[in-house]
Amino acid sequence: MSRAFAAGVFLAMSGISGHSQILYDAQQGTLPAAQGWSFAALPGNARQTHTGSATRLETGPSLSEAVGYALRPNPPLDRRAGFNLFLRFHLIGAQRTRPERAGFSVIVLDTERRGIELGFSEGDVFAQHDQPLFTRGESADFPFWSGPVEAVLSCRGNRYTLFLNRTPVLSGPWRDYTAFAGFPDVYETPNFLFLGDNTTSAAAVVDLMHVALVRPPRLEPGPAGALSWDAVPGQRYTLERSADLFLWHPLTTVSAPGTRIIWDPPAGGTQGFYRVVHPALEGD
Repeated sequence: MSRAFAAGVFLAMSGISGHSQILYDAQQGTLPAAQGWSFAALPGNARQTHTGSATRLETGPSLSEAVGYALRPNPPLDRRAGFNLFLRFHLIGAQRTRPERAGFSVIVLDTERRGIELGFSEGDVFAQHDQPLFTRGESADFPFWSGPVEAVLSCRGNRYTLFLNRTPVLSGPWRDYTAFAGFPDVYETPNFLFLGDNTTSAAAVVDLMHVALVRPPRLEPGPAGALSWDAVPGQRYTLERSADLFLWHPLTTVSAPGTRIIWDPPAGGTQGFYRVVHPALEGD
């Protein structure tokens, strides 16, 4: 079973340091621009409204509209340490005139301007190639129209993995899009996130509910033998144990009630190696 990332401890030994943060929460009742995101629309016919539970972005009726939200996270995105981008959204409708374009796209670029662009349509998700530039890469079918989706884009080293509803569906290499020379050219921007419609060949209606960055957790010893780590509220983490650092067995899955999780091991438990993984996969 694949894992996005894991940080491990042996009793009181710390693993990888990390920091996690909520980037957008529709429950606050505001649009993304009120929570630190930049918003732009060209020529300006797109609509954004707050429905009470989500920001609804309507990028039509003209396919020529380019619109979206951009953010430069802090701390910067470091693919070598690894990070996970969490999205909860509902792609209500989409249309396109070319199969390699999508009305809702996600762009993630790290500090070296390397990253991945994923396009979401009603029935599939696909990666944008960098050679040839912006041609259709790896893809997977998925019924986005059927309801809200929890997506985790896990970036580590030179690869990404996309989890949808806690199941891995797509994986591929990190890309370099800096050869693009059009306008606007966001691909020259290090440490960059984009959510929206960046093409004149597609349009979509999407509800955006939640966005968060989950960094590699750092397991720390707590009182009376407990283990603790920083967390993103509402995210699910699985704690695993190993006797040899080779075979890992799930112990429990925990949904974070706040920004810190404290887990008490069962009485009389066997000593060993522990790690916490995110996202918690289907069946954990």
